[in-house]
Amino acid sequence: MSRATWTDVEAEIRRLAETRETFTTALSPENRIAEYDPLRRLTLQNGRGSSFVDIDDIRACWKTFEERGAIRRQDVLEPGRCSAFVMALFARIPGVGTEERRNEPWLVLPAQTTRR
Repeated sequence: MSRATWTDVEAEIRRLAETRETFTTALSPENRIAEYDPLRRLTLQNGRGSSFVDIDDIRACWKTFEERGAIRRQDVLEPGRCSAFVMALFARIPGVGTEERRNEPWLVLPAQTTRR
C-alpha cells in the first residue's frame, strides 16, 4: 500500500460533501460538509452551527502531518482553528493510523510500504 497523500484527503472531502454523510469530531457527534468549493473552502455543519474551513488551511495541516509523520490536535490548531475537524478527516484516510501517546490520541502517517 502506498502512503496516503493530499489527493486522498481531497477525495474524502469530495465524498463526504456528495454523500452528506455525518461523522464525529472531538467537539461534536454529528458533523457534515454542507457545501464544498474545491478551490476555496467548505462549510462544516454540526449542532453548534456552521463554519467555513479554508481548503488551504486543511492542506497546511496535511503538510504538517506529512512532515512530522504523527500529529495530535495541538499540532494542527493553526491555521484555521479547525483541529477537531482536521483530526477526524485525516483519521478517515486509508493508511492513517491512530495511537495513544501520553494519554492523548495521535494520528500516525506510516512511511510508504510495498505489497508483498
